[in-house]
Amino acid sequence: MNLNAVNRLATLVFRFLDTKKATEPVLETLPQKPKIPVSEKRDNLPRVTPESCGVSCAIIREYIEKIRADKTLNMHNITILRDGKVLYECNFDGQDVNTPKMTFSACKSITSIAIGMLWDEGLLSLSESAAAIFEDRVNIIDKLRTDAISVEDLLTMRSSIVFDEAEAAISANWVKSFFSSATQGKVGETFAYNSLNTYILSAIVYKKTGKHLAEYLNERLFTPLGITDYAWEKCPMGIEKGGWGLYMRPEDMGKIGTLVMNGGVWNGKRIVSAEYLRAATTAHVVTPREMGNFNYGYQIWVGKDTDTFLFNGMLGQNVLCFRKSGIIIVSNAGNGELFQQGNFYDITLSAFDRKFPERLPENRRGRAELQKLTRTLVFGGGQARIVGKNKIFAELSELCEGTFETADENAPSFGLMPAILQLTQNNFTKGIKKISFALEEAAESIKITFEEEDETHVFRAGLLCGERTELSFRGEEFAVCAFARLARNEDGVPVLVVRIDFTETPCSRILKFFFEGGKMICRAEEAPGAAFIVRSAGDMLAEVLAGTVMERIAEKLDMGYVYYKLEKIFSQEIKFGTKTRTITK
Repeated sequence: MNLNAVNRLATLVFRFLDTKKATEPVLETLPQKPKIPVSEKRDNLPRVTPESCGVSCAIIREYIEKIRADKTLNMHNITILRDGKVLYECNFDGQDVNTPKMTFSACKSITSIAIGMLWDEGLLSLSESAAAIFEDRVNIIDKLRTDAISVEDLLTMRSSIVFDEAEAAISANWVKSFFSSATQGKVGETFAYNSLNTYILSAIVYKKTGKHLAEYLNERLFTPLGITDYAWEKCPMGIEKGGWGLYMRPEDMGKIGTLVMNGGVWNGKRIVSAEYLRAATTAHVVTPREMGNFNYGYQIWVGKDTDTFLFNGMLGQNVLCFRKSGIIIVSNAGNGELFQQGNFYDITLSAFDRKFPERLPENRRGRAELQKLTRTLVFGGGQARIVGKNKIFAELSELCEGTFETADENAPSFGLMPAILQLTQNNFTKGIKKISFALEEAAESIKITFEEEDETHVFRAGLLCGERTELSFRGEEFAVCAFARLARNEDGVPVLVVRIDFTETPCSRILKFFFEGGKMICRAEEAPGAAFIVRSAGDMLAEVLAGTVMERIAEKLDMGYVYYKLEKIFSQEIKFGTKTRTITK
Protein backbone atom coordinates (compact mmCIF):
# COMPACT_ATOMS: atom_id res chain seq x y z
CA MET A 1 0.00 0.00 0.00
CA ASN A 2 1.37 3.41 -0.92
CA LEU A 3 1.96 6.08 1.70
CA ASN A 4 -1.02 8.20 0.61
CA ALA A 5 -3.35 5.22 0.99
CA VAL A 6 -1.86 4.40 4.39
CA ASN A 7 -2.45 7.99 5.48
CA ARG A 8 -6.07 7.93 4.26
CA LEU A 9 -6.75 4.63 5.99
CA ALA A 10 -5.12 5.83 9.20
CA THR A 11 -7.22 8.99 9.02
CA LEU A 12 -10.41 6.93 8.72
CA VAL A 13 -9.41 4.63 11.60
CA PHE A 14 -8.64 7.48 13.98
CA ARG A 15 -11.80 9.35 13.01
CA PHE A 16 -13.76 6.20 13.78
CA LEU A 17 -12.04 5.78 17.15
CA ASP A 18 -12.91 9.32 18.25
CA THR A 19 -16.19 8.72 20.11
CA LYS A 20 -16.74 12.43 20.72
CA LYS A 21 -17.20 13.23 17.03
CA ALA A 22 -19.28 11.79 14.23
CA THR A 23 -17.06 9.89 11.78
CA GLU A 24 -16.49 11.72 8.52
CA PRO A 25 -15.76 9.31 5.65
CA VAL A 26 -12.48 9.72 3.79
CA LEU A 27 -14.17 8.87 0.51
CA GLU A 28 -17.71 10.10 -0.12
CA THR A 29 -19.68 7.43 -1.96
CA LEU A 30 -23.25 6.93 -3.04
CA PRO A 31 -25.29 4.41 -1.04
CA GLN A 32 -23.73 0.99 -1.65
CA LYS A 33 -26.59 -1.30 -0.66
CA PRO A 34 -29.11 -1.41 -3.51
CA LYS A 35 -32.83 -1.93 -3.09
CA ILE A 36 -33.41 -5.68 -3.30
CA PRO A 37 -36.40 -6.61 -5.46
CA VAL A 38 -38.86 -9.02 -3.87
CA SER A 39 -41.04 -10.98 -6.29
CA GLU A 40 -44.65 -11.79 -5.55
CA LYS A 41 -44.22 -15.12 -7.32
CA ARG A 42 -41.02 -17.06 -6.82
CA ASP A 43 -39.82 -20.19 -8.56
CA ASN A 44 -39.38 -22.13 -5.34
CA LEU A 45 -37.94 -25.60 -5.15
CA PRO A 46 -40.25 -28.44 -4.05
CA ARG A 47 -40.65 -28.86 -0.27
CA VAL A 48 -40.53 -32.52 0.73
CA THR A 49 -40.16 -34.62 3.86
CA PRO A 50 -36.62 -35.60 4.90
CA GLU A 51 -37.43 -39.31 4.62
CA SER A 52 -38.55 -38.92 0.99
CA CYS A 53 -34.95 -37.85 0.31
CA GLY A 54 -33.40 -40.65 2.35
CA VAL A 55 -32.57 -38.59 5.46
CA SER A 56 -34.15 -39.36 8.82
CA CYS A 57 -35.75 -36.60 10.89
CA ALA A 58 -33.73 -37.90 13.85
CA ILE A 59 -30.42 -37.04 12.13
CA ILE A 60 -31.64 -33.53 11.34
CA ARG A 61 -33.04 -33.03 14.85
CA GLU A 62 -29.76 -34.05 16.46
CA TYR A 63 -27.87 -31.82 14.04
CA ILE A 64 -30.01 -28.74 14.74
CA GLU A 65 -29.81 -29.33 18.50
CA LYS A 66 -26.00 -29.32 18.29
CA ILE A 67 -26.02 -26.17 16.17
CA ARG A 68 -28.31 -24.41 18.64
CA ALA A 69 -26.28 -25.54 21.66
CA ASP A 70 -23.07 -24.01 20.26
CA LYS A 71 -23.48 -20.31 21.04
CA THR A 72 -20.25 -19.43 19.19
CA LEU A 73 -22.06 -20.10 15.91
CA ASN A 74 -24.81 -17.47 16.36
CA MET A 75 -26.73 -19.28 13.62
CA HIS A 76 -29.37 -17.38 11.64
CA ASN A 77 -30.85 -20.00 9.34
CA ILE A 78 -30.26 -23.46 7.90
CA THR A 79 -31.55 -24.89 4.61
CA ILE A 80 -30.96 -28.53 3.66
CA LEU A 81 -31.36 -29.69 0.05
CA ARG A 82 -30.95 -32.91 -1.88
CA ASP A 83 -31.57 -33.57 -5.58
CA GLY A 84 -33.02 -30.10 -6.12
CA LYS A 85 -35.53 -30.37 -3.27
CA VAL A 86 -35.70 -28.62 0.10
CA LEU A 87 -36.09 -31.23 2.81
CA TYR A 88 -35.65 -28.91 5.81
CA GLU A 89 -35.28 -25.21 6.65
CA CYS A 90 -35.35 -23.24 9.86
CA ASN A 91 -34.84 -19.77 11.34
CA PHE A 92 -33.17 -18.79 14.59
CA ASP A 93 -34.26 -15.82 16.74
CA GLY A 94 -35.77 -13.15 14.46
CA GLN A 95 -34.31 -14.33 11.17
CA ASP A 96 -36.19 -15.08 7.95
CA VAL A 97 -34.91 -17.74 5.58
CA ASN A 98 -36.86 -16.10 2.72
CA THR A 99 -34.96 -12.81 3.01
CA PRO A 100 -32.07 -12.22 0.58
CA LYS A 101 -28.89 -12.42 2.67
CA MET A 102 -25.51 -10.71 2.46
CA THR A 103 -23.32 -13.54 1.16
CA PHE A 104 -19.90 -11.92 1.64
CA SER A 105 -17.25 -14.06 -0.08
CA ALA A 106 -19.62 -16.94 -0.85
CA CYS A 107 -20.53 -15.01 -4.01
CA LYS A 108 -16.96 -15.42 -5.27
CA SER A 109 -18.01 -18.88 -6.42
CA ILE A 110 -20.80 -17.33 -8.52
CA THR A 111 -18.35 -14.90 -10.12
CA SER A 112 -16.24 -17.95 -10.98
CA ILE A 113 -19.22 -19.46 -12.80
CA ALA A 114 -19.46 -16.28 -14.92
CA ILE A 115 -15.80 -16.71 -15.86
CA GLY A 116 -16.56 -20.31 -16.80
CA MET A 117 -19.32 -19.12 -19.10
CA LEU A 118 -16.95 -16.68 -20.82
CA TRP A 119 -14.49 -19.55 -21.23
CA ASP A 120 -17.25 -21.77 -22.64
CA GLU A 121 -18.15 -19.07 -25.18
CA GLY A 122 -14.53 -18.73 -26.29
CA LEU A 123 -14.41 -15.12 -25.11
CA LEU A 124 -11.69 -15.71 -22.57
CA SER A 125 -8.63 -17.86 -22.03
CA LEU A 126 -7.63 -18.68 -18.46
CA SER A 127 -3.99 -18.16 -19.44
CA GLU A 128 -4.75 -14.66 -20.73
CA SER A 129 -2.92 -11.75 -19.10
CA ALA A 130 -5.33 -9.76 -16.93
CA ALA A 131 -3.35 -6.55 -17.50
CA ALA A 132 -3.60 -7.01 -21.27
CA ILE A 133 -7.40 -7.13 -20.99
CA PHE A 134 -7.29 -3.64 -19.45
CA GLU A 135 -4.48 -2.26 -21.60
CA ASP A 136 -6.44 0.96 -22.19
CA ARG A 137 -6.65 1.56 -18.42
CA VAL A 138 -3.19 0.37 -17.32
CA ASN A 139 -0.07 2.44 -18.00
CA ILE A 140 2.88 0.81 -19.75
CA ILE A 141 5.02 0.51 -16.61
CA ASP A 142 2.27 -1.19 -14.58
CA LYS A 143 1.46 -3.44 -17.55
CA LEU A 144 5.06 -4.63 -17.72
CA ARG A 145 5.12 -5.24 -13.96
CA THR A 146 1.86 -7.19 -13.85
CA ASP A 147 1.72 -8.77 -17.31
CA ALA A 148 2.41 -12.25 -15.88
CA ILE A 149 -0.81 -12.26 -13.83
CA SER A 150 -3.23 -14.53 -15.65
CA VAL A 151 -6.98 -14.97 -15.27
CA GLU A 152 -6.25 -18.32 -13.63
CA ASP A 153 -3.99 -16.58 -11.10
CA LEU A 154 -6.94 -14.38 -10.18
CA LEU A 155 -9.19 -17.42 -9.86
CA THR A 156 -6.76 -19.20 -7.54
CA MET A 157 -5.76 -16.13 -5.47
CA ARG A 158 -2.16 -16.26 -6.72
CA SER A 159 -1.85 -12.82 -8.32
CA SER A 160 0.54 -11.55 -5.60
CA ILE A 161 -1.20 -8.14 -5.72
CA VAL A 162 -1.26 -6.30 -2.39
CA PHE A 163 -4.19 -3.91 -3.08
CA ASP A 164 -7.02 -5.33 -0.98
CA GLU A 165 -10.38 -4.54 0.68
CA ALA A 166 -8.82 -2.17 3.22
CA GLU A 167 -7.33 0.08 0.54
CA ALA A 168 -10.43 -0.28 -1.66
CA ALA A 169 -12.44 1.35 1.12
CA ILE A 170 -10.55 4.59 0.56
CA SER A 171 -9.98 4.32 -3.24
CA ALA A 172 -12.24 5.36 -6.13
CA ASN A 173 -10.68 3.57 -9.14
CA TRP A 174 -10.15 -0.06 -8.14
CA VAL A 175 -8.93 -1.32 -11.53
CA LYS A 176 -6.21 1.32 -11.71
CA SER A 177 -5.26 0.83 -8.05
CA PHE A 178 -5.06 -2.96 -8.52
CA PHE A 179 -2.56 -2.89 -11.38
CA SER A 180 -0.51 -0.05 -9.88
CA SER A 181 -0.27 -1.89 -6.57
CA ALA A 182 2.87 -3.40 -5.11
CA THR A 183 3.26 -7.17 -5.28
CA GLN A 184 4.31 -9.63 -2.63
CA GLY A 185 5.33 -13.21 -3.31
CA LYS A 186 5.58 -14.99 -6.65
CA VAL A 187 2.87 -14.72 -9.30
CA GLY A 188 1.21 -18.08 -9.95
CA GLU A 189 2.68 -19.65 -6.81
CA THR A 190 2.04 -17.58 -3.67
CA PHE A 191 -1.51 -17.95 -2.32
CA ALA A 192 -2.85 -14.75 -0.74
CA TYR A 193 -6.62 -14.54 -0.26
CA ASN A 194 -7.70 -11.15 -1.62
CA SER A 195 -11.22 -10.17 -2.70
CA LEU A 196 -9.89 -7.66 -5.21
CA ASN A 197 -8.76 -10.59 -7.37
CA THR A 198 -12.44 -11.45 -7.71
CA TYR A 199 -13.37 -7.83 -8.34
CA ILE A 200 -11.02 -7.85 -11.35
CA LEU A 201 -12.81 -10.99 -12.59
CA SER A 202 -16.08 -9.03 -12.38
CA ALA A 203 -14.47 -6.17 -14.32
CA ILE A 204 -13.28 -8.70 -16.93
CA VAL A 205 -16.88 -9.83 -17.50
CA TYR A 206 -17.86 -6.22 -18.24
CA LYS A 207 -14.79 -5.65 -20.42
CA LYS A 208 -15.38 -8.79 -22.49
CA THR A 209 -19.16 -8.55 -22.88
CA GLY A 210 -20.15 -4.92 -22.32
CA LYS A 211 -22.56 -6.22 -19.69
CA HIS A 212 -22.22 -5.87 -15.95
CA LEU A 213 -21.74 -9.09 -13.98
CA ALA A 214 -25.31 -9.21 -12.61
CA GLU A 215 -26.79 -8.48 -16.06
CA TYR A 216 -24.63 -11.15 -17.69
CA LEU A 217 -25.51 -13.74 -15.03
CA ASN A 218 -29.19 -12.80 -15.03
CA GLU A 219 -29.49 -13.94 -18.64
CA ARG A 220 -27.40 -17.08 -18.35
CA LEU A 221 -27.74 -18.24 -14.73
CA PHE A 222 -30.30 -16.47 -12.57
CA THR A 223 -33.27 -16.54 -14.96
CA PRO A 224 -32.82 -20.21 -15.97
CA LEU A 225 -32.67 -21.14 -12.26
CA GLY A 226 -35.66 -18.98 -11.36
CA ILE A 227 -33.62 -16.58 -9.19
CA THR A 228 -35.26 -13.15 -8.95
CA ASP A 229 -34.65 -11.70 -5.46
CA TYR A 230 -31.04 -10.52 -5.51
CA ALA A 231 -28.89 -7.40 -5.70
CA TRP A 232 -25.15 -6.82 -6.06
CA GLU A 233 -23.28 -3.83 -4.63
CA LYS A 234 -21.00 -1.91 -6.98
CA CYS A 235 -17.66 -0.15 -6.65
CA PRO A 236 -17.40 3.65 -7.00
CA MET A 237 -16.90 3.16 -10.77
CA GLY A 238 -20.17 1.20 -11.10
CA ILE A 239 -18.79 -2.34 -11.46
CA GLU A 240 -20.17 -5.14 -9.27
CA LYS A 241 -17.76 -5.95 -6.45
CA GLY A 242 -17.64 -9.61 -7.52
CA GLY A 243 -15.91 -10.90 -4.38
CA TRP A 244 -18.56 -9.60 -2.00
CA GLY A 245 -21.69 -7.44 -1.95
CA LEU A 246 -24.24 -9.97 -3.29
CA TYR A 247 -27.58 -10.36 -1.48
CA MET A 248 -29.42 -13.59 -2.31
CA ARG A 249 -31.97 -15.90 -0.69
CA PRO A 250 -30.49 -19.06 0.91
CA GLU A 251 -32.65 -21.30 -1.27
CA ASP A 252 -31.30 -19.62 -4.39
CA MET A 253 -27.72 -20.08 -3.19
CA GLY A 254 -28.69 -23.73 -2.78
CA LYS A 255 -29.91 -23.81 -6.38
CA ILE A 256 -26.49 -22.67 -7.59
CA GLY A 257 -24.81 -25.28 -5.38
CA THR A 258 -27.12 -27.89 -6.94
CA LEU A 259 -26.14 -26.72 -10.44
CA VAL A 260 -22.46 -27.20 -9.64
CA MET A 261 -23.20 -30.57 -8.02
CA ASN A 262 -25.00 -31.62 -11.22
CA GLY A 263 -22.03 -30.72 -13.42
CA GLY A 264 -23.59 -27.56 -14.86
CA VAL A 265 -26.97 -28.95 -15.91
CA TRP A 266 -30.30 -27.54 -14.63
CA ASN A 267 -33.60 -29.24 -15.52
CA GLY A 268 -31.91 -30.95 -18.45
CA LYS A 269 -30.38 -27.75 -19.84
CA ARG A 270 -26.63 -27.12 -19.94
CA ILE A 271 -25.83 -23.83 -18.12
CA VAL A 272 -22.04 -24.07 -17.77
CA SER A 273 -19.65 -26.74 -18.95
CA ALA A 274 -18.82 -29.76 -16.81
CA GLU A 275 -15.19 -29.32 -17.82
CA TYR A 276 -14.93 -25.87 -16.25
CA LEU A 277 -16.77 -26.92 -13.08
CA ARG A 278 -14.48 -29.96 -12.66
CA ALA A 279 -11.52 -27.59 -12.75
CA ALA A 280 -13.25 -25.09 -10.46
CA THR A 281 -14.00 -27.73 -7.81
CA THR A 282 -10.53 -29.28 -7.96
CA ALA A 283 -7.92 -28.09 -5.48
CA HIS A 284 -5.26 -25.95 -7.18
CA VAL A 285 -3.81 -24.55 -3.97
CA VAL A 286 -3.04 -26.26 -0.67
CA THR A 287 -4.09 -23.67 1.91
CA PRO A 288 -2.69 -23.23 5.44
CA ARG A 289 -4.38 -25.39 8.06
CA GLU A 290 -5.27 -22.32 10.10
CA MET A 291 -7.67 -21.33 7.31
CA GLY A 292 -9.66 -24.54 7.81
CA ASN A 293 -10.01 -27.98 6.29
CA PHE A 294 -10.50 -26.82 2.69
CA ASN A 295 -8.07 -26.18 -0.16
CA TYR A 296 -8.75 -23.71 -2.98
CA GLY A 297 -10.00 -24.24 -6.52
CA TYR A 298 -11.34 -21.55 -8.83
CA GLN A 299 -12.97 -19.33 -6.18
CA ILE A 300 -14.50 -22.48 -4.67
CA TRP A 301 -13.14 -24.26 -1.59
CA VAL A 302 -12.45 -28.01 -1.85
CA GLY A 303 -12.35 -30.40 1.11
CA LYS A 304 -8.86 -31.47 2.18
CA ASP A 305 -10.01 -34.78 3.67
CA THR A 306 -13.62 -35.02 2.49
CA ASP A 307 -15.36 -35.25 -0.89
CA THR A 308 -16.92 -31.82 -0.53
CA PHE A 309 -16.83 -28.34 -2.03
CA LEU A 310 -17.83 -25.07 -0.44
CA PHE A 311 -18.96 -21.53 -1.20
CA ASN A 312 -17.77 -19.65 1.89
CA GLY A 313 -18.26 -16.13 3.20
CA MET A 314 -17.01 -14.69 6.45
CA LEU A 315 -19.14 -14.55 9.60
CA GLY A 316 -20.76 -17.90 8.79
CA GLN A 317 -22.18 -17.78 5.23
CA ASN A 318 -21.87 -21.23 3.61
CA VAL A 319 -23.06 -23.48 0.83
CA LEU A 320 -21.50 -26.82 1.80
CA CYS A 321 -21.95 -29.55 -0.81
CA PHE A 322 -21.41 -33.29 -0.22
CA ARG A 323 -20.64 -35.05 -3.48
CA LYS A 324 -20.98 -38.48 -1.87
CA SER A 325 -24.66 -38.00 -1.02
CA GLY A 326 -25.77 -34.97 -3.03
CA ILE A 327 -26.78 -33.18 0.17
CA ILE A 328 -26.28 -29.41 0.35
CA ILE A 329 -26.31 -27.37 3.56
CA VAL A 330 -26.87 -23.62 3.20
CA SER A 331 -26.19 -21.63 6.35
CA ASN A 332 -26.19 -17.99 7.34
CA ALA A 333 -24.85 -16.77 10.66
CA GLY A 334 -23.35 -13.84 12.53
CA ASN A 335 -20.28 -15.29 14.21
CA GLY A 336 -16.59 -14.39 14.27
CA GLU A 337 -15.30 -16.70 11.53
CA LEU A 338 -13.15 -15.37 8.71
CA PHE A 339 -12.78 -18.73 6.95
CA GLN A 340 -13.67 -22.26 8.09
CA GLN A 341 -12.22 -22.35 11.58
CA GLY A 342 -15.48 -22.74 13.55
CA ASN A 343 -17.38 -25.71 14.93
CA PHE A 344 -20.04 -25.52 12.21
CA TYR A 345 -17.91 -27.61 9.86
CA ASP A 346 -17.14 -30.38 12.35
CA ILE A 347 -20.80 -30.61 13.37
CA THR A 348 -22.03 -30.58 9.76
CA LEU A 349 -19.43 -33.00 8.42
CA SER A 350 -20.15 -35.40 11.28
CA ALA A 351 -23.86 -35.39 10.44
CA PHE A 352 -23.82 -35.50 6.64
CA ASP A 353 -20.47 -36.77 5.34
CA ARG A 354 -21.84 -40.24 4.72
CA LYS A 355 -23.93 -42.17 2.21
CA PHE A 356 -27.71 -41.90 2.44
CA PRO A 357 -30.34 -44.13 0.82
CA GLU A 358 -32.58 -42.68 -1.87
CA ARG A 359 -35.65 -42.96 0.34
CA LEU A 360 -36.74 -43.98 3.85
CA PRO A 361 -40.16 -44.93 5.26
CA GLU A 362 -42.09 -41.85 6.43
CA ASN A 363 -41.92 -41.21 10.17
CA ARG A 364 -44.80 -39.00 11.34
CA ARG A 365 -43.73 -39.02 14.96
CA GLY A 366 -40.17 -38.09 14.08
CA ARG A 367 -41.41 -35.31 11.80
CA ALA A 368 -43.65 -33.93 14.57
CA GLU A 369 -40.70 -33.89 16.99
CA LEU A 370 -38.57 -32.07 14.42
CA GLN A 371 -41.32 -29.50 13.77
CA LYS A 372 -41.66 -28.93 17.52
CA LEU A 373 -37.92 -28.27 17.80
CA THR A 374 -38.05 -25.90 14.82
CA ARG A 375 -40.76 -23.80 16.49
CA THR A 376 -38.60 -23.33 19.60
CA LEU A 377 -35.66 -21.84 17.66
CA VAL A 378 -37.25 -18.45 17.08
CA PHE A 379 -37.61 -15.63 19.60
CA GLY A 380 -40.29 -16.51 22.14
CA GLY A 381 -39.80 -20.23 21.56
CA GLY A 382 -43.20 -20.56 19.90
CA GLN A 383 -45.14 -19.27 22.94
CA ALA A 384 -48.76 -18.32 22.26
CA ARG A 385 -49.07 -15.64 24.96
CA ILE A 386 -47.10 -13.42 27.32
CA VAL A 387 -47.12 -14.72 30.88
CA GLY A 388 -47.98 -11.92 33.33
CA LYS A 389 -48.76 -9.49 30.51
CA ASN A 390 -50.66 -6.91 32.60
CA LYS A 391 -47.90 -6.70 35.22
CA ILE A 392 -45.17 -6.42 32.57
CA PHE A 393 -46.94 -3.60 30.72
CA ALA A 394 -47.66 -1.73 33.94
CA GLU A 395 -43.98 -1.86 34.88
CA LEU A 396 -42.86 -0.88 31.38
CA SER A 397 -45.23 2.09 31.40
CA GLU A 398 -43.78 3.34 34.66
CA LEU A 399 -40.18 2.80 33.57
CA CYS A 400 -39.87 3.86 29.97
CA GLU A 401 -42.98 5.30 28.36
CA GLY A 402 -41.90 8.76 27.23
CA THR A 403 -38.79 10.45 25.82
CA PHE A 404 -35.19 10.47 27.03
CA GLU A 405 -32.75 13.08 25.70
CA THR A 406 -28.98 12.83 25.88
CA ALA A 407 -26.15 15.30 26.25
CA ASP A 408 -23.53 12.55 26.59
CA GLU A 409 -20.15 13.59 25.15
CA ASN A 410 -19.96 10.27 23.28
CA ALA A 411 -23.41 10.65 21.67
CA PRO A 412 -21.98 11.84 18.29
CA SER A 413 -20.55 8.35 17.62
CA PHE A 414 -23.61 6.39 18.78
CA GLY A 415 -26.19 5.23 16.23
CA LEU A 416 -28.71 2.50 15.61
CA MET A 417 -26.82 0.89 12.72
CA PRO A 418 -24.23 -1.66 13.96
CA ALA A 419 -20.72 -0.23 13.92
CA ILE A 420 -19.41 -3.05 11.72
CA LEU A 421 -22.01 -2.16 9.07
CA GLN A 422 -21.07 1.51 9.31
CA LEU A 423 -17.49 0.54 8.47
CA THR A 424 -18.24 -1.94 5.70
CA GLN A 425 -20.86 0.31 4.07
CA ASN A 426 -18.92 3.58 4.56
CA ASN A 427 -22.14 4.86 6.13
CA PHE A 428 -21.52 6.55 9.47
CA THR A 429 -24.01 7.83 12.04
CA LYS A 430 -24.24 11.52 12.91
CA GLY A 431 -25.06 10.59 16.51
CA ILE A 432 -28.03 10.07 18.84
CA LYS A 433 -30.20 12.92 20.19
CA LYS A 434 -33.07 11.17 21.97
CA ILE A 435 -34.99 7.91 22.30
CA SER A 436 -38.76 7.57 22.85
CA PHE A 437 -40.81 4.58 23.94
CA ALA A 438 -44.56 4.05 23.45
CA LEU A 439 -46.29 0.87 24.60
CA GLU A 440 -48.72 -0.90 22.26
CA GLU A 441 -50.39 -3.40 24.51
CA ALA A 442 -52.84 -4.74 21.93
CA ALA A 443 -49.95 -5.47 19.55
CA GLU A 444 -47.78 -6.78 22.42
CA SER A 445 -44.95 -4.54 21.31
CA ILE A 446 -43.02 -1.37 22.09
CA LYS A 447 -42.78 1.41 19.53
CA ILE A 448 -39.28 2.90 19.66
CA THR A 449 -38.32 6.21 18.07
CA PHE A 450 -34.55 6.54 17.71
CA GLU A 451 -33.77 10.15 16.76
CA GLU A 452 -30.30 10.82 15.38
CA GLU A 453 -28.88 14.17 14.28
CA ASP A 454 -29.78 13.75 10.61
CA GLU A 455 -32.63 11.23 10.55
CA THR A 456 -35.16 9.43 12.72
CA HIS A 457 -35.75 5.66 12.87
CA VAL A 458 -39.08 4.26 14.05
CA PHE A 459 -39.58 0.55 14.67
CA ARG A 460 -41.49 -1.85 16.89
CA ALA A 461 -39.95 -4.45 19.17
CA GLY A 462 -42.23 -7.40 19.88
CA LEU A 463 -42.52 -8.87 23.36
CA LEU A 464 -43.89 -12.19 22.10
CA CYS A 465 -42.46 -12.46 18.61
CA GLY A 466 -40.24 -10.35 16.38
CA GLU A 467 -41.66 -7.28 14.64
CA ARG A 468 -40.42 -6.72 11.08
CA THR A 469 -39.92 -3.41 9.33
CA GLU A 470 -37.52 -1.56 7.02
CA LEU A 471 -35.21 1.18 8.19
CA SER A 472 -33.34 3.66 6.00
CA PHE A 473 -29.84 4.84 6.90
CA ARG A 474 -28.74 7.74 4.72
CA GLY A 475 -30.19 6.17 1.58
CA GLU A 476 -29.53 2.50 2.36
CA GLU A 477 -32.58 0.44 3.30
CA PHE A 478 -32.28 -2.53 5.66
CA ALA A 479 -34.86 -5.13 6.67
CA VAL A 480 -34.89 -5.57 10.44
CA CYS A 481 -36.65 -7.71 13.00
CA ALA A 482 -36.79 -6.41 16.58
CA PHE A 483 -37.87 -7.99 19.83
CA ALA A 484 -37.74 -6.98 23.48
CA ARG A 485 -37.89 -8.44 26.96
CA LEU A 486 -37.96 -6.99 30.45
CA ALA A 487 -35.31 -8.30 32.83
CA ARG A 488 -33.30 -7.27 35.91
CA ASN A 489 -29.55 -7.15 36.42
CA GLU A 490 -27.69 -8.67 39.37
CA ASP A 491 -28.48 -5.59 41.47
CA GLY A 492 -32.19 -5.79 40.75
CA VAL A 493 -32.19 -2.78 38.40
CA PRO A 494 -34.84 -3.19 35.66
CA VAL A 495 -33.42 -3.62 32.17
CA LEU A 496 -35.25 -3.47 28.86
CA VAL A 497 -33.30 -5.61 26.39
CA VAL A 498 -33.99 -4.83 22.73
CA ARG A 499 -32.38 -6.90 19.98
CA ILE A 500 -32.54 -5.69 16.38
CA ASP A 501 -31.56 -8.27 13.78
CA PHE A 502 -30.54 -6.72 10.46
CA THR A 503 -31.89 -9.79 8.71
CA GLU A 504 -30.20 -9.27 5.33
CA THR A 505 -26.82 -9.17 7.08
CA PRO A 506 -24.95 -11.16 9.74
CA CYS A 507 -25.29 -8.19 12.12
CA SER A 508 -27.47 -7.58 15.16
CA ARG A 509 -27.70 -4.60 17.51
CA ILE A 510 -28.39 -5.37 21.18
CA LEU A 511 -29.51 -2.38 23.24
CA LYS A 512 -29.83 -2.70 27.02
CA PHE A 513 -31.74 0.13 28.66
CA PHE A 514 -31.20 0.50 32.42
CA PHE A 515 -33.76 2.61 34.32
CA GLU A 516 -33.01 4.12 37.69
CA GLY A 517 -34.16 7.34 39.33
CA GLY A 518 -36.17 8.38 36.27
CA LYS A 519 -33.02 8.43 34.14
CA MET A 520 -31.73 5.90 31.62
CA ILE A 521 -28.44 4.40 30.55
CA CYS A 522 -28.18 2.60 27.21
CA ARG A 523 -25.46 -0.02 26.85
CA ALA A 524 -25.04 -1.18 23.28
CA GLU A 525 -23.49 -4.37 21.99
CA GLU A 526 -23.53 -6.04 18.63
CA ALA A 527 -22.97 -9.37 17.00
CA PRO A 528 -20.44 -10.10 15.64
CA GLY A 529 -18.93 -8.41 18.64
CA ALA A 530 -15.93 -6.49 19.84
CA ALA A 531 -13.65 -9.54 20.14
CA PHE A 532 -13.99 -10.29 16.42
CA ILE A 533 -13.45 -6.67 15.44
CA VAL A 534 -10.37 -6.25 17.62
CA ARG A 535 -8.80 -9.45 16.25
CA SER A 536 -9.61 -8.54 12.63
CA ALA A 537 -8.42 -4.96 13.07
CA GLY A 538 -5.11 -6.16 14.48
CA ASP A 539 -4.57 -8.52 11.56
CA MET A 540 -5.54 -5.82 9.05
CA LEU A 541 -3.26 -3.17 10.55
CA ALA A 542 -0.34 -5.61 10.58
CA GLU A 543 -0.88 -6.40 6.88
CA VAL A 544 -1.41 -2.78 5.88
CA LEU A 545 1.69 -1.48 7.64
CA ALA A 546 4.03 -4.39 6.93
CA GLY A 547 7.08 -3.34 4.95
CA THR A 548 6.20 0.37 4.96
CA VAL A 549 7.77 3.32 6.69
CA MET A 550 4.58 3.44 8.77
CA GLU A 551 5.51 0.08 10.29
CA ARG A 552 8.26 1.75 12.32
CA ILE A 553 5.86 4.48 13.38
CA ALA A 554 3.25 1.89 14.36
CA GLU A 555 5.76 0.17 16.62
CA LYS A 556 5.73 3.30 18.77
CA LEU A 557 1.93 3.39 19.02
CA ASP A 558 0.16 1.97 22.03
CA MET A 559 -1.84 -0.71 20.19
CA GLY A 560 -3.37 -1.71 23.50
CA TYR A 561 -4.97 1.73 23.58
CA VAL A 562 -6.21 1.31 19.98
CA TYR A 563 -7.81 -2.02 20.86
CA TYR A 564 -9.33 -0.47 23.98
CA LYS A 565 -10.89 2.28 21.86
CA LEU A 566 -12.25 -0.29 19.39
CA GLU A 567 -13.85 -2.22 22.23
CA LYS A 568 -15.43 1.00 23.48
CA ILE A 569 -16.89 1.70 20.03
CA PHE A 570 -18.42 -1.77 19.84
CA SER A 571 -19.63 -1.75 23.47
CA GLN A 572 -20.79 1.82 24.02
CA GLU A 573 -22.59 3.27 27.02
CA ILE A 574 -24.64 6.46 26.65
CA LYS A 575 -26.34 8.33 29.50
CA PHE A 576 -29.78 9.90 29.06
CA GLY A 577 -31.54 12.46 31.23
CA THR A 578 -34.87 12.44 33.05
CA LYS A 579 -37.83 11.09 31.11
CA THR A 580 -40.49 13.40 29.70
CA ARG A 581 -43.87 12.01 28.75
CA THR A 582 -44.29 13.37 25.26
CA ILE A 583 -45.59 10.21 23.65
CA THR A 584 -49.31 9.49 23.42
CA LYS A 585 -50.75 6.10 22.69
